[in-house]
Amino acid sequence: MNLRVEQRVLAQSDQDDVVVLGPSPADPTFSATSTDGAYKILGVRPGLTISVFDMVIGADFVGRFATEPCVAIDFLFEASGQGWLLGSDAEQRLSSIPYRPGRIYIMAAPHGALGLYDVPVGTRFKGMDIRVDISLWQRLGAGDLLTDLDENHALHMASGNGTWVGVLPVPPHLLAVARALFDSAMVEGDDLAFEARALDIINASIAAMRRTQPAQTIPPRDRRPLQRARDLLVDELARPWTLDELAREVGLTQKRLKSGFKSLYGFAVYTFLKEQRLLEARRLIERGEMNVTQAAIAVGYSNPSHFSQLFLRRFGMQPSRALAARLEDGEA
Repeated sequence: MNLRVEQRVLAQSDQDDVVVLGPSPADPTFSATSTDGAYKILGVRPGLTISVFDMVIGADFVGRFATEPCVAIDFLFEASGQGWLLGSDAEQRLSSIPYRPGRIYIMAAPHGALGLYDVPVGTRFKGMDIRVDISLWQRLGAGDLLTDLDENHALHMASGNGTWVGVLPVPPHLLAVARALFDSAMVEGDDLAFEARALDIINASIAAMRRTQPAQTIPPRDRRPLQRARDLLVDELARPWTLDELAREVGLTQKRLKSGFKSLYGFAVYTFLKEQRLLEARRLIERGEMNVTQAAIAVGYSNPSHFSQLFLRRFGMQPSRALAARLEDGEA
């Protein structure tokens, strides 16, 4: 097992040591279950810490975590498994949180939080974790949001014991910023640019939390079915979904599904599905797991030519170019 762990403060940071606000790779669980992995914790400024990680789980990855009072913003580029919020006795499971790629998870824990995680063997767990302590969050002008986060908020996924978790798909422009932030962290690029990207992500997350609040047009009874509809689309990308079929699966009328989904997630159903399909296809191609035709079929496109047109329109290059870049990297 070989988990490479690094901690450092940015050059412009006014602090001597990194203050770890969340789970730490110093926990023996990490080193015992990860192989060929890298985990970096970067101190950006007092009250702001960013962790980036790329790990392959080599054994049962099950354990508990504790976090200091903070707001956490997480991007998962590759992931599987799930977590749970725990009660104050650290035994009762309050709410489950499935780990899925292509999402932003926002956890508000003004009094700290306890949790449990379970990630399957062989999972590649790649992403970043931005932690903002409560004092800095308030100075950023977002303290009022903490009092309005409940199960009726449009982004709500789980809550309990004073902790709230919301989730939303990653908008394309923010995904590009997140990838650039991740890449620069892994190669120790420009620290000032790194901090600027981090602040952009925090600002965008605050804006998303405000923009979808309080979403009174969505009946409370529809929120869980809408969340299930989103999860079904992400979990079964290749399935030839129809609105009627998806609506029946989650127990909504087509009208309530269409209007509620757009209001809750900011995307029409098919727009969201197309975005998730293309993101997954790009991941499969860039990771070398499939060629272009295989990736197209894997995410639900039987016509490679149509898939290539959509890919070009979304990413500004043909999928064959993404494959060629991967092959060139492999030869370098």
